[in-house]
Amino acid sequence: MNIPELHLGHSKNNENQGIIVRNAIYKHEEQHEKSFPHRHSFYVICLIRKGSGIHVIDFEEYEVKPNRLFIINPLQVHFWKLNSNSQISLIQFSENILKFNNNSIGSLLSTNFIGKNFLDLSIEQANEVRSISEKLEKETIDRDNFSVEIIRGYLIVLSSLVERMVKSNSIDTPIDSKSNKMHKFLELIENNYSRNKGVSYYADKLSITPNYLNMLCKKQFGRSAGEMITVRVILEAKRLLYHTSSDISEIAFNLGFDDPSYFTRTFKRIEGKSPTTFRDEIYKKYQRGNN
Repeated sequence: MNIPELHLGHSKNNENQGIIVRNAIYKHEEQHEKSFPHRHSFYVICLIRKGSGIHVIDFEEYEVKPNRLFIINPLQVHFWKLNSNSQISLIQFSENILKFNNNSIGSLLSTNFIGKNFLDLSIEQANEVRSISEKLEKETIDRDNFSVEIIRGYLIVLSSLVERMVKSNSIDTPIDSKSNKMHKFLELIENNYSRNKGVSYYADKLSITPNYLNMLCKKQFGRSAGEMITVRVILEAKRLLYHTSSDISEIAFNLGFDDPSYFTRTFKRIEGKSPTTFRDEIYKKYQRGNN
């Protein structure tokens, strides 16, 4: 099977305007988010105001609890198990609404949350996010000729607010939003990891030396450039192992490995287990509850 990719509008509201905002009580019969593994073509910001459950993002389980802010970037695979009557502020928005003076709000959110899929907020911080979310929801409902720019403005304020919160909460290895080299490196990995796995390729694209690229990566991420590339490849391998029925050789080939045994050794070095063992374990853990 393929990994389901949902586009903006799967909640059947305002699907053509580039943004959907809901400040609501979550009920099983009226789901604003899906409880089966899927990926989005858009960004999601979700503030948990009240409730409990779990949120699984790329095979990592996170507790759902009040004042926890989740940010899901496009193509991350995730699903929710929210208990009834949980209260959430949910903002879904597409890339095409983000562009403002050649900058992307999504890029800022992506770089601030590398390696971290949530941020725990103080009550005051959560109230700030909720306030912006409520203003956004009102603007998406009462639309007029000024709404698009006002919505963009609120998203810019929200992304800047998140950046401030990341810094004030001392998130491990936050990325300076001005670090254009590192952001470009991440973009290059995302677009080339299955075809180009050598550090020299990326260093050349960035017009720096491989040694300097390694130094920047270790400073920002605590990993070498080569490790960053390999970890991204293995993440996609994990997604394919769980969400498709492809055999190991086919997955290896799709990820640019000529030798399936080398793929298996690489996977085991990163994950501590073989691809087959990972598939068996993750299937038993999640598959039965999410058919």
